[in-house]
Amino acid sequence: MKKRFLLLLPGMLLLAGKAEAQFEKGTKHWGTTISLGGSLQTHKTDNDYGTFKLNNHSLSPAIQFGKFTKDNTMLGLRFSPYFDFNKRSQKNTNTDLEAHDNYMSLTLSPFIRRYKSLNPKWALFLQPGLNFSYIRSASKSANGEKDHDEGFAAGAYILPGIVYRVTPRFALEADVNVLSFNLLYSNFPNSNSFGFNAGFTSNIQQYFSIRASWYLTKSN
Repeated sequence: MKKRFLLLLPGMLLLAGKAEAQFEKGTKHWGTTISLGGSLQTHKTDNDYGTFKLNNHSLSPAIQFGKFTKDNTMLGLRFSPYFDFNKRSQKNTNTDLEAHDNYMSLTLSPFIRRYKSLNPKWALFLQPGLNFSYIRSASKSANGEKDHDEGFAAGAYILPGIVYRVTPRFALEADVNVLSFNLLYSNFPNSNSFGFNAGFTSNIQQYFSIRASWYLTKSN
């Protein structure tokens, strides 16, 4: 049932009947999310290999702004950096080795979003947009050798979503990642690549990403 609902979202956006306009021209919008992740693994052996440790942490904040140029249509801009830090180590009586891998991306995404109100509380949206990213990675091997790489990426996407207005000013939004569509081109000093994917997953934990959002008008 959940999969059927998600697959019908784009059609619902096009076929939903008229409803009271929830998002008026001139309304200002901003939203924010922050994602944290990490793990720490330790493995001890009974031989001379000693102790292995793997430490991983990631941070992904995002903020977006927008303004409704007409009822139910918003132009917006999202800034979403991403940081990932990895450390590996091995220690025993004769060895003390440590290696690092760090990754960073800074992404700007201009987009347009079209809303379809279902009732005063619920609405659907469809959001096409562009991504422009600066990417940098750096590593240090166990023998002390350092390396880094940096480049740029650009892409286009289409993403549907759902809005629930808790109050006239505050709402919760969910991007429905299961139906995403992406084109991506990346350029690095030693490589170029072009990719395409249409997001579909059977893992319910990957369906939604939740964002806190504010819709500000003169009347509220």
